[in-house]
Amino acid sequence: MKKISTVIKSKHLGGFALMPCRTDQGQCPECATKHGPEQPHNKQSLYYQYKFMAAHGKWPGWKDAMKHCTAAVKKIWTRELRKRGEKV
Repeated sequence: MKKISTVIKSKHLGGFALMPCRTDQGQCPECATKHGPEQPHNKQSLYYQYKFMAAHGKWPGWKDAMKHCTAAVKKIWTRELRKRGEKV
């Protein structure tokens, strides 16, 4: 049986604890979704939302999900998200 290495607990989540996500098939350890390292985290992933809340005490926005991206990637994602009515 594989030992679970990290359970995320936070004062922001009360008694809620988040188990680590799978990463054995290329899932991002931040958002539990497969994406290239240059792409934003999946803001709509419940795992990402709760992990972010535990760390920062607020729900993530698209700017948070894109924080690690280059300016060029941010520009493309911002344009496309706005076309779909998303606030960035």
